[in-house]
Amino acid sequence: MSLARFFVNQIPDRGSVRLDDSESHHAARVLRAQVGDDCLVFDGQGYEGFGTIESIHKRDVSISISGKRFAPRDHDGKLWFAIAMPKGDRQRSVIEKLVELGVDRLVPIESQRSVAKLDDDSVAKLHRYGIEACKQCQRNRLMQIDPPITLKSLFTHIDSQSCTDRWILHPGIEGATLSNFLESRTASRDATEERNPGNIQKGILFAVGPEGGFTTEEIEQSSHHGFERLNLGERILRVETAVASAATLGSAVLNIGK
Repeated sequence: MSLARFFVNQIPDRGSVRLDDSESHHAARVLRAQVGDDCLVFDGQGYEGFGTIESIHKRDVSISISGKRFAPRDHDGKLWFAIAMPKGDRQRSVIEKLVELGVDRLVPIESQRSVAKLDDDSVAKLHRYGIEACKQCQRNRLMQIDPPITLKSLFTHIDSQSCTDRWILHPGIEGATLSNFLESRTASRDATEERNPGNIQKGILFAVGPEGGFTTEEIEQSSHHGFERLNLGERILRVETAVASAATLGSAVLNIGK
């Protein structure tokens, strides 16, 4: 059985750390932890601490830290997603998939067919989902979640990111297939390594549209900003399924050669 994990703002090298009200409630009331139980804490910056619960009160749980290590368990900033988020509880599913598959950054986007409008409270909720997912999957660095921007603003921003491969998910015979994607990334990595041994591998950005997909105009605009089309198959996928499929692909190619 894995040890309970709790989120804290900072982990001391040695000494005690107090859980906030929410984490203290989770430890004491949900998990029914006991004094003397071993546990883990993480700070969202990549560090994981080894600890033992030393005191438990109603809204105050303290943990004695015996050591810590840097173990982010992500892709070190190389895997991004820009997503027209679905509505309601499906947003939690999207965040869970992204976090579990090591995605480093999420940029929520507003496209012409977007159905969900995210305000500050909605983004704060996404952050909470991200923390909960990190606790579950043993990831120690939080996924960065940006404020929502328009698709046009994404194109403008990404133009300054010359080291990032750009893919837009769109069904159609003209798009690259899964095997095309894997082959192109592997060939690109091998060519880069041959020219410059030890060169840092390029990052990947996937753009995922809403349930109705990107419009023809948006797809054409994306090609002017360096995006290649990626076709995930002959079936139409829900947003969270497309996200999981693309994140698995991205994770696989970034792990090649590690």
